[in-house]
Amino acid sequence: MDIEETLNKLDVKSAHLVGCSLGGLVGLCFAKKFPQKVKSLTISGVLSKMPENWIKMHNEDVVFQAQLLQNGDVVNYFDNLHGSDWRQFIYMGKDEHWYPFHMTKDLDGINSPVLYMVGEGNKGETNGTILYPLLKEDVHVSIIPFASHLVHSEQPEVYTKILDVFIKKVEKK
Repeated sequence: MDIEETLNKLDVKSAHLVGCSLGGLVGLCFAKKFPQKVKSLTISGVLSKMPENWIKMHNEDVVFQAQLLQNGDVVNYFDNLHGSDWRQFIYMGKDEHWYPFHMTKDLDGINSPVLYMVGEGNKGETNGTILYPLLKEDVHVSIIPFASHLVHSEQPEVYTKILDVFIKKVEKK
């Protein structure tokens, strides 16, 4: 994985890993594959299990994403932000089985403390605030008001403050 190569190249033995949305999925998978490289894991924007209305949600996302691709201003914005590779995620996302629920259903193999932050507006993600602490002892959860899937950008001050407290507590141990 690129994260492991980067940490090795920088001679970083372990790091606090923070990921939001797709980055949260990457962080979760990395922490499972390379637990010795992770001091702590903070994730947000991750579904712990498939919501009952997954197919409906997925179909709405596919329609919305197709509309995005029709808007030249949006395409240019994301091209400038991410390069042209971002489109591959739109195409991958058309498959209703793209989401790695087999990886997000548990925290098996993760040795480090976990902080799971979600916005109150995303009911599918808030389910993990109940599930994850039942699966692993050192899991902390935070449901942030007035936010949804992109809690880190919708409530950046609250998100950053909670993250700061979490990392400082992990460092004290």
